[in-house]
Amino acid sequence: MTKSTFSTWSTWSTTPLLLLLLVAFAENPTAQAQDVTEYVTVDSLRVGDTFTYNITLRKNREYDSILFPDSTHFGEMFEIRSRQHYRETNFKDSLVYRVQYFGTADTRIPALPIRLVSGTDTTTVRTNPVPVYFSSVLQSENEEFRPLKPIFDFARAWWAYILGAILLALLSWYLYRLYQQKSAEPEAEPHADFSPAPFVDPLVQLENSLKQLRSFSFEEEEDVKQFYINLGDAIRTYFETLYHIPALESTSREIILELEKRMVDERMITQTRKVLRQADMVKFAKFKPSEEQTRISLSIAQDFVEVARKNDAPRIEQMRRQHQSEIEEQRRKYEEESETKELHNA
Repeated sequence: MTKSTFSTWSTWSTTPLLLLLLVAFAENPTAQAQDVTEYVTVDSLRVGDTFTYNITLRKNREYDSILFPDSTHFGEMFEIRSRQHYRETNFKDSLVYRVQYFGTADTRIPALPIRLVSGTDTTTVRTNPVPVYFSSVLQSENEEFRPLKPIFDFARAWWAYILGAILLALLSWYLYRLYQQKSAEPEAEPHADFSPAPFVDPLVQLENSLKQLRSFSFEEEEDVKQFYINLGDAIRTYFETLYHIPALESTSREIILELEKRMVDERMITQTRKVLRQADMVKFAKFKPSEEQTRISLSIAQDFVEVARKNDAPRIEQMRRQHQSEIEEQRRKYEEESETKELHNA
């Protein structure tokens, strides 16, 4: 094969490979055009901690618009407090999120989508998932106990045991005589009146609790914490009384999951989540809200009452009828027992 022939054959053999590469690049021009990096500013978090989450986007051309992730993409354990967009150059954007954490276990920030819009075409790139580790505030179980002090031997004093035995015998004799006197006395007649327990309307009970919180004074620092404890317990008691949920012994997350399982009105769930989340921040994260924030929380609780009044009226009426039925049954048994005693005494 001559040199000219080999050159011609080499050119024609490499041409298809070059054409394939050009077609592949033309079909996916943004495959390597964008670069997304992300990082967080902490290693571990406690309930209520806030941290910074950064996204940096590098692109090779300008787009009509860029849609960055919002609160719906982060998951229910995270809540966005603020978001700032910085455009460093025409080909580099940065977004800084201020995020608050409400989890109680290790989790991760999922892969977040960033949509690049150019005319009718939309290209989506994603961040990498970021692990978030939960830091417990409980004391370590591996702490060693302090060594016990040696036992000191005291001299035996037998007279103290003898005196104790005599006192015990005298006390036993006195109690026995007192028992004999009580046994000889005639039994007191039981009270003849029937006093049924009144019906407690859980909605009225909740309104009374909120009315007391409106006049709550914040003279000391601990008063704010007590305010949110009372506010959270008022709503927890409402669900425990009306829905028979162990709300006072459950975490806020467990209550929300139970309400969602029972398909409670979405507005009531949202208002409950806001009030209990604020209360958890005050109790566990040492968050110090302003007086204006306490009024907002109380206003949310009042809105909860109005929504509950419309949605839970049939349930409360059924609870009232059941209570009345139980009272009538107790009254019937009481009258039968009274008649039996009267006949026996006659």
